[in-house]
Amino acid sequence: MKKISLVFLVLSIFSVCLAGCSSEADTSTAESETSTDQLEAEPIKIGYVGDLSGSTAVWGQAGLNGAILTAEEINANGGILGHPVEIVSADGRGQAADSVNAFNKLIDQDGVLAVIGTNFSSCNIAMAPIADENKVPLLATAASNSKVTVDADGNLHPYSFRIGFIDPFQGQVLANFAYNELNAKTAAVITNMADDYSVGLSDYFENQFTSLGGEVVITVEGQSGDNDYRAQLSQIAELNPDVLMIPWTYKDVALIANQARELGITSVLIGGDGWDSADLLTIAGSALEGGYYTSQASYANEVTKPFAEAYTEEFGITPETEALFTHDGLYWIKDALERAGEIDSVALHDALENTVSFTGLMGEMSIDPSTHNPIKPAVINTIKDGVFEYFGSYK
Repeated sequence: MKKISLVFLVLSIFSVCLAGCSSEADTSTAESETSTDQLEAEPIKIGYVGDLSGSTAVWGQAGLNGAILTAEEINANGGILGHPVEIVSADGRGQAADSVNAFNKLIDQDGVLAVIGTNFSSCNIAMAPIADENKVPLLATAASNSKVTVDADGNLHPYSFRIGFIDPFQGQVLANFAYNELNAKTAAVITNMADDYSVGLSDYFENQFTSLGGEVVITVEGQSGDNDYRAQLSQIAELNPDVLMIPWTYKDVALIANQARELGITSVLIGGDGWDSADLLTIAGSALEGGYYTSQASYANEVTKPFAEAYTEEFGITPETEALFTHDGLYWIKDALERAGEIDSVALHDALENTVSFTGLMGEMSIDPSTHNPIKPAVINTIKDGVFEYFGSYK
């Protein structure tokens, strides 16, 4: 892997300005060499499991790129406790079984200290028992289902953590935003009945919206791959709701939005962090203009712009939010190891669990030790003149 010069200088200068980040960057993959010119100690291997192939590889590749870029920065500034960081990647393909195999490989063959990933709750739910058994901390990125860190009986998975907020929280934020900020009094919801993420987010939104005094006039169902949602959307068109909630992932969101507009639906379109992809606007065209969605972070602000610019310069593409997850995940590991004072997975676990304040590019967070969920605000982004704009942060 080639060295990064100007890019690293920009990132290094920027990182000094981050109040809560305790280091600067790191880099490496299973196929690439770590920058160890000044670091001769044994490397700390950090795994990344993501959808590196398949229909959602845009997210996994961004996560890996973000880890590579961040690792280079950490190594350029002395590593972690004098050790360089080495990123070892494995393809989970966005599937639970493949992610389990990838996770086992990282532990058994590569000897990683910790693993970052994935952005799919079903994958992390499957990997959680393995993390516990092997005492290898697992830091979920955008996996937002409550069961990522606790089992079906509500028992904590001790070695599972997450960087992003959970679905109950973003469902409530969306409902509060729609009712209080958009002055919406009626809402319709189209749910992907085959997706726990979509069903859960729909339920949390509906419960909060109605508790505020709003009315959910209709909820219709479909599933990814149907490709034609006009029958469901026609029912919504007749009711003319103030907002239409579309808690799907970005490819389906674009399709549903275009079909909604074709049917004359003028409702404000809103959704969750499944919208969060630079490809969304390319696919959706103008159909999502004036829409809003919850996001873990935004590249449309001054804090994240230097990282986005460095990423684009290095990889030639616009970064996805998953790159911010791996950036902050690595810095969180660095912060925790330095607080622990030793390179040990159990000590890392203890320090992660006792995070009182950590600030990364995605903002400040603390960890609830009883759930291993972060306490942090959600970002609301809007779509204006065909681009994403940061609208505000909400708790």
